[in-house]
Amino acid sequence: MIYKLNGIGYDSNTYLIVGKKNILIDPGTPNTFNMLKDEIKNTAKDIDYIINTHCHYDHAGSDYLYEEYFNAPVIIHDLEVNDLKNNTNTTVSALFSRELTPPKEIIPINEVLEELKKWDIEVVETPGHTKGSISIAYKDNIITGDTLFAYGVGRWDFPTGNLIDLRSSISKLERIAYERNIMNILPGHGEKGNLSAFSNAKLFL
Repeated sequence: MIYKLNGIGYDSNTYLIVGKKNILIDPGTPNTFNMLKDEIKNTAKDIDYIINTHCHYDHAGSDYLYEEYFNAPVIIHDLEVNDLKNNTNTTVSALFSRELTPPKEIIPINEVLEELKKWDIEVVETPGHTKGSISIAYKDNIITGDTLFAYGVGRWDFPTGNLIDLRSSISKLERIAYERNIMNILPGHGEKGNLSAFSNAKLFL
């Protein structure tokens, strides 16, 4: 099962995969920590991993709180480990007038890809919004971070963003969605989408 837990204000949507392992994806900012941890505890006894689709503050700002509370390490693309660890300008925390507190344990995603596959979780590299953006396929769902929304695409004018990469990533996600019969697009902001998200995206690219 995948549960949507957040999306309040400028916080990203947060997703909780409850299955062979419990995976928390994009926990958002510290503003919603107290509310979400209680909701998570009502759904799952523990969290095994925290995964960030990318290092932006509105997705990863509360990593350290969940890491400490659930004793769960944080996973992010190898290219963004340093950004998260050192709060570089790629996290855009200054945009939110906040300082990102990095988690203590950050695992490059390449180190756990095979393990994640055992739990039916497939990581798809989808650069464009940032250099290390990823999407996560699980059963007939794909969690797309800020790469793809129900009615548009993520910005590419932030640090390490790239329009050409974003176009390529959208095409890759579309191919995977049709190959795997994925029905649900679960974006980093806004409402759930379906396969029409790809034709909507092309209006912006």
